[in-house]
This record gives sequence, structure tokens and C-alpha cells, in this order.
Amino acid sequence: MPRLRNGIMMKGRAIKVGDKEIDYNPEFRLILQTKLSNPHYKPEIQAQTTLINFTVTKDGLEEQLLGDVVKVERPDLENNKAELTKQQNSYKITLKKLEDDLLQRLSAAGPNILSDVMLVINLETTKKMSDDIEIKATEAKITARKIDEARESYRPAASRASLLYFILNNLYKINMLYQFSLKAFSVVFNNAIKFAENSNNFKQRVQLLIDSITYLVFVYTSRGLFECDKLVFLLQMIIQVFFILNFFFLLL
Repeated sequence: MPRLRNGIMMKGRAIKVGDKEIDYNPEFRLILQTKLSNPHYKPEIQAQTTLINFTVTKDGLEEQLLGDVVKVERPDLENNKAELTKQQNSYKITLKKLEDDLLQRLSAAGPNILSDVMLVINLETTKKMSDDIEIKATEAKITARKIDEARESYRPAASRASLLYFILNNLYKINMLYQFSLKAFSVVFNNAIKFAENSNNFKQRVQLLIDSITYLVFVYTSRGLFECDKLVFLLQMIIQVFFILNFFFLLL
């Protein structure tokens, strides 16, 4: 394509397509979409384009669902994590600005840097601010680590939900009619958390969440399957769930 080859003529703003010259708007953007899960393009195409993969992965979905379950079970943890993320990004931006400002002042300074009193004062101020930000960033990392440790307790529920979604996502191999959206699955997932039995025992609560998620996903999915395929779906759930359980048992 002429645009990918930077085929923009210098006379005005035009692109030569074949033998014709077409006016070109510099704000023009071309976005191509494919249904292929893992498309392959020629190296020269990949070098001239930006590939964005929106495919849902098991680990990515698990993290998303973990955030959803923690948001319901422990909203304080999720809010603190979001706030810490904002703070850490703010610290990085501030440090970058300080570095850029320092480089600009040094480049504009005269041959004798030490004789420039204002520059020395600014250097000391920048260093102090940088040290303060580094301390705050370190404290934020420690706090974030503690929050992540608390969030990890709910990972088994998110892991089970992610596993079930990909079982659903592969049902199209049995029948092309079986198409399940992530949005609909998220609704079922949130309902499962909502309707799960309460328990004062934390480990039991997590297990109740897992059971509720598994049951509601099975009921929701079975309603859309032919009778002859329900047993196949159930067998898939049993095999994969028990495989994961045995895998973790061996690790322990």
C-alpha cells in the first residue's frame, strides 16, 4: 500500500496510487481488523504497522476476574490498589519531569556551572524532591505487595471462572451455534458471587464462591446446548477441573 510505503509526494499532500495522484489528509488513519486469533503478516508489513491483539488470554482474564471478585468481597483492597497505581504513575511522571528539567538547566548553563548560584540551588531542590519521591515510591511498592498478597487469597475463584470461560469458548468446535460472549459470562460470574452462601470462615467462603461459580456457569451454559451435547460439556468441565486440582496437588 502506498501509505505503508510512505508514498507521499512532496508536491502538496498527495499519494500516488497507480498512475493517479490522490489528495492526502495527514490525519488519515487506516485500521484493519481480522477475525484470525493469531494472524501472520510479512515482516515488511509488521515493520510498518502496529499490531494490537485483543484476544482474551487465560491469565489476562483471570486477573480481570480476580479484580471483580475482590471488588465485591474486599472493596477496600481494590480501591487501595487503584489509588496506589495512580500514585506510582504520578511518581514516575514527576521524576521524569524533574530529570528533563535538570537536563534542560544543565544544557543552558554556562561553562562554569558552580558559579551559577540559581542552578546549584535548583539542583539541590531537585535532588531533595527526587529523594522524597523515591522514598514514597518504595513505601508504595511495599504497600502494594501486601495488598497483592491479600488479593491472592481469592485467586482460586478467579482461576476457576477463567477455566470455565475457555471451556465455553471452545464449545463452538462441537457446534458453531455455541457462541458465548465475555460480557454475558461476566454477568453470570458476578451473579455467582452475589448468590454464593456466606461464611465467616475465609477458606470456606472462597470454596463457596468456587462452587457457586461452577454451578451457575453450568446451568447457564446447559440452557443453550442440545441434549446430546450437555454430557460432553459436563465431561469437559469434570476433566479440566480435576486436572487442575491434581496438578496443584502434585505441586504441593
